[in-house]
Amino acid sequence: MAIVKMKRLRLIALSAEQSDLLGRLLHLGCVEVTETDNKLADPQWAALLKRETTGLGDVKAQANAISSALDALKKYAPYKRGLFIKRSSISETEFLSEQARAQALETASQINQRTQKIAQTHTQENRLTARRAALVPWTPLDLPLEQAETRAAKLTYLTFPAAADPSALRQALEQAASMAELFQAGGDKELLYFLLVCHKEEQQQAIEALKPFSASTVSFKDFTGTPAENIAAIDGQLEEIARERASLEGEIASFADQRKSLQVTADRMTQEVAKAAVQEKLLTDGTVVFLEGWAACNQMDELKQELSKFTCAYDLADPAEEETPPTLLDNPPWMKCINMVTEMYSLPAYKGGIDPNPLIFPFYIFFFGFMFADVAYGIIIFAVSLAITKIYHPKKTMGYMFQLGQYLGISAAICGLFTGGFFGNVLEVIYDTFLPGAVMPGWMETFCSGIAFSPVSDPMMALIVAICIGIVHLITGQIIHIYMGFRDGEGVDALLDVVPWWIVFAGIALLALGMGPVVLIVGVLSLVCTQGRHNKGFIGKLFGGVASLYDITSWLSDVLSYARLMALMLASGVIAQVFNTLGSLGGRTVVGVLLFVVVFLIGHVFNIGVNLIGTYVHAARLQYLEYFGKFYKEGGIPFRPLKYDTKYVDIIEEEK
Repeated sequence: MAIVKMKRLRLIALSAEQSDLLGRLLHLGCVEVTETDNKLADPQWAALLKRETTGLGDVKAQANAISSALDALKKYAPYKRGLFIKRSSISETEFLSEQARAQALETASQINQRTQKIAQTHTQENRLTARRAALVPWTPLDLPLEQAETRAAKLTYLTFPAAADPSALRQALEQAASMAELFQAGGDKELLYFLLVCHKEEQQQAIEALKPFSASTVSFKDFTGTPAENIAAIDGQLEEIARERASLEGEIASFADQRKSLQVTADRMTQEVAKAAVQEKLLTDGTVVFLEGWAACNQMDELKQELSKFTCAYDLADPAEEETPPTLLDNPPWMKCINMVTEMYSLPAYKGGIDPNPLIFPFYIFFFGFMFADVAYGIIIFAVSLAITKIYHPKKTMGYMFQLGQYLGISAAICGLFTGGFFGNVLEVIYDTFLPGAVMPGWMETFCSGIAFSPVSDPMMALIVAICIGIVHLITGQIIHIYMGFRDGEGVDALLDVVPWWIVFAGIALLALGMGPVVLIVGVLSLVCTQGRHNKGFIGKLFGGVASLYDITSWLSDVLSYARLMALMLASGVIAQVFNTLGSLGGRTVVGVLLFVVVFLIGHVFNIGVNLIGTYVHAARLQYLEYFGKFYKEGGIPFRPLKYDTKYVDIIEEEK
């Protein structure tokens, strides 16, 4: 349970073995390959090696093809998979099968070809729909659209704004061209549609007369036949396109049985993209490749064993003083779920930091349980988290979340056992409302009253307990600070940072108990004498010591922050009681029972959801702001090794 030590790995291997080497590093998952730009900046390195050329673009294209095919199946052959992806196990050999990969890529190609054709049908449909919409207003005209004139007359199709007055149009036209006439074809919210028929000699005058009315000429040069005939033809084409699209969609749906193989290959391509991205960081002269990165010491034996199988030379060295290795936390499997809480803040610094997971694990779980404090709620949280973990096997952050949820549920149930919470006060409400005259068993009455205390009936006791818990939390953080000081050879400084404050706090407690101010005075003097010790000069040291007394307000603020433990515990209990009371308003009638069940279900689901988020956040806040502030050195860089990262399957790794 510590920060894993890192070694700087430098490796030269044969280019012919490059792919196999990266495959084994992927299998191990303990090496992060870093950029080699600093090497190319050296003329001597640049004269010998150059960046490896890779097919990263091609690999990404294949990965995108698989992803597109899965999206198409999701759209045209949907299936119910629940809220989470149900992962399945697969052997490493089967996962890396080149034959399965080639077959999946061929399947994806066939699906994507049909998807592209469907896209083309949509384009054609949109174009035809637009043409049809342009013809619909002219349907009343029983004239071939290609006919633009007769022996003596010109035919012109015009549109005007919908606000135009047809009588005004005709009046203006009559004054300019006596041998012209407007025939209205139709109109909509935006335009009026007219056919202008006029003598050839008067066409220009007629058009000029209608221009003030915002006339626009419409051309039908691509059409032959009447508007109605063209619309009928377009409708036929649209029906044919719809049939073609339905056929293509059915063909895509027929590949539904290939979904699993596509999902496996999607995960496989994710690994191939990662390998190709690493290849771009390598240097080569065509015969050998050079790799540089970080290797985790907790798998050093396995790494050396794998490297011994290749024709290569490597060096594993301690980080240089100016280097900042990445941070990897090594915790037992049952504790790894707390990683998500730590990583939401910041990883500890590799140099000088400390693994916070064992230090926050018990406090975080207890704080959550203390704030939720309900047996039923805890059982529900535990059961849901366990079921999702067992059925779907989520990984990474999602997996950590539901693993942590099991601990949080147990904690909430245990704390609820001592504070009398079971869906709030539902047991009392049931006895009072639906079982009048029935006597509650003694053990149940003791439970409902709170074995330790009831936050609703005795909030002051809850506040006192919360403050006491906070003091223990803060003192633990100071003890860790002392430990880190001795670890780093600064034990005296660490003691002087902390012990004077303990004397002050002890003095305040003794003064409150009426035992005199002597210890408090000693504590204040010790602060004045020690807290400015790093300043220059006597005046600077004295001023720094006196100024440190102001930090008493900061400590008071820190302690009072733990009142939120009581506040959220009280909020959860009160909200539960409010819903129980509302549900019981219907009395012992059938309607009353139904009302109680409905309000009970809705209210407690709401209460769990709202308080789950608030409790999770505030339990984390107390770690980040109050606890970490006493000892934590953040700023670690995440360790990102080349390793299997899958979405759909769990790989059963095999030794080779």
